[in-house]
Amino acid sequence: MFRRMLTGLVSAAVALSALVTLVAPSPPAADAADGLAFQNTTTYTIDPAGGVVRVRADLVLTNTLSDQRDGNTINRRYFLGFSLPVPAAATNTSATDSNGRSLSVTRRTLPDTTDFVLLDVDFASNLFHPSTAQVAVTYDITGLPPRSENPSRINAAYAAFDAFGVGDDGEVTVRVVVPPGFTVDTLGGDTTVGTEGPNTVYTATDIANPSEFDIFVSARNDDALTSTDVTTADGERFDLRTWPGDTEWQAFVTTQIHDGVPELATLIGRPWPIDGTVEVRQAYTPYLYGYAGWFSAKNKEIEIGEDLDQVVVLHELTHAWFSDSWFSERWLSEGFAQVYSSLAVDELDGSPVLPDPIDASDPGEVSLNDWSDPLFTEGADEVEAYAYNAAHFVVKQIVDELGDETMREVFAAVDDHTEAYIGDAPAEDGDEATDWRRFLDLAEQLGGSEKARDLIEQYVVTDNEAKQLDERDEIRTRYAELDERGDEWAPPKVVRTRMGAWTFGIAAESISDAEAVLDLRDELDDRSDQLDATYPDTFEQDYEAVEQNFDDVRSDLQDQIDTADLVIEAMTADAEDDGLVASIGLWGTDLRAEIATATTAFTNGDHDTARAAAENVTDTVAAADDVGTKRLLWAVGGLLSLVLLVTALVVALRRHRRRSGGVDPTELDENALTGTGEGGIDDGLLMPRVDDGETP
Repeated sequence: MFRRMLTGLVSAAVALSALVTLVAPSPPAADAADGLAFQNTTTYTIDPAGGVVRVRADLVLTNTLSDQRDGNTINRRYFLGFSLPVPAAATNTSATDSNGRSLSVTRRTLPDTTDFVLLDVDFASNLFHPSTAQVAVTYDITGLPPRSENPSRINAAYAAFDAFGVGDDGEVTVRVVVPPGFTVDTLGGDTTVGTEGPNTVYTATDIANPSEFDIFVSARNDDALTSTDVTTADGERFDLRTWPGDTEWQAFVTTQIHDGVPELATLIGRPWPIDGTVEVRQAYTPYLYGYAGWFSAKNKEIEIGEDLDQVVVLHELTHAWFSDSWFSERWLSEGFAQVYSSLAVDELDGSPVLPDPIDASDPGEVSLNDWSDPLFTEGADEVEAYAYNAAHFVVKQIVDELGDETMREVFAAVDDHTEAYIGDAPAEDGDEATDWRRFLDLAEQLGGSEKARDLIEQYVVTDNEAKQLDERDEIRTRYAELDERGDEWAPPKVVRTRMGAWTFGIAAESISDAEAVLDLRDELDDRSDQLDATYPDTFEQDYEAVEQNFDDVRSDLQDQIDTADLVIEAMTADAEDDGLVASIGLWGTDLRAEIATATTAFTNGDHDTARAAAENVTDTVAAADDVGTKRLLWAVGGLLSLVLLVTALVVALRRHRRRSGGVDPTELDENALTGTGEGGIDDGLLMPRVDDGETP
């Protein structure tokens, strides 16, 4: 906020006295402390066509110094004129009395300020008690050149000046007349707003303490700004709006846009994010509230003060990225804007700005999460100064730790709204905002930061939020253990989503459920090792993709385990010592082929085929003894039948021989039986001829 530097100058009247011999009654007490009563209405009228503010002070001045009798002598005290403080840049000064007569005006410098001068105005005639003089003093305020220390600026597009009035307490009125097309900010004294024709009038009346009263007026007409199209090498478009005549500022900002925007895009790793033309305006308004500039991504507008400050220009340009479209908290946006504008300045061979170490005893100290957006009702205060530096310090520590390339990965995740806790697949898109929690997750999960957590605990969070950090520490330990135990099985989506949402209670439940699934996975791995076989990789995919509960995954894994148990049982049965009888029972089977079929089906997740083949093996082995026994019985039975048949045949032959008187076959030698050699018999002996009608 700007205050008028006039204390001690108000009502700086010049009082003179003379000795006159008259007869008069005793004088009354003086009405004003200095003997000259001031009533004043000062009107400031903005004249954009003339490029000036026209000022008129309508003064009513009364001599309150009564005549004094000393015997036969009367002392008559009178005033030759008065002094009026005006801005040092005032021109075309003049004064007239109520009759329109011009009064003598002399300009006088002051020893303690260069911002104001005194106008010594002579009355048309000596002002005796109790006479009153009505005087109109006029002058023009032309303002000072851009970047002058004094803030007074007057041009066709902008008028900034201090409006005040000189006079006695309660006797001063200040009016500011603003033509159409201007937007006005006022700081300082309270005013009422009215209209006079097409003009807007800001008025303060009956000012109680004029020596302490002023209104700083900032009136802007953006339609009168000079417009210049600026396009970068990558095609980003800007409309540069400049105060008429300030070509130095125009050239400086044009250079910063041409060089700075591509450099920022490279450092941040994301292209310029705004479609369409961005308007960059020269404005004094940010200075009124203690800022060097500001940026509205929504309105595609940047306002920057008149100073030729490279860091400020690039800082505002970085807000195309670092705004509420990326970050929820102000400290993140401002901290990154400070860091990356300084990095760009350094790359462009400028002079970067570094943060000061944070002073915990600073009167403006605040937890950065409690640093709210400015209200723009008053100037920046000590909290703003502390928080800007603290945000710069915290963010710079993290950026320095992670490095440019890793930070580009973090910014990509912020821009794409991808999850901080990533599985095996590409990072999923989320809809969560990047607040301080998500930023901490990204810094640690993507960047591996070891500093971010402690910095945030020390400078960013409130006491209640610090408790969340403690809870987070515990659940992150469990998450890391789950991740390590899972090995190639990345933590499931439901766990990662709940971790990212900081819903740690239900995240803990999901981790327990995931651990139970890994127990089944480990059982299945053990079974697979026994089978010397693999199992479908869909289990891993299904586990990682779980978004609500693990019921289906658990059921599928248990089915696979149950199938494995059946195949293992079949293999075990096949490997046992069968024994003679069981071996006979297994003649004609191919259990190894069945087991191979079961194993292949297990690998493919074909439970029906695997179980059928395994059960066939198990059932076959289990029945082998019975089958073998039956086969043996059939074999023995067949042998006995053969023996009986042979025996019966021999008996029959013997009986036949006896009846026919033939030779007993048992007495024949081998040659005789085979029908060879001497003494053999012919076939007829063995098969006697039967005559028709004769019973053998």
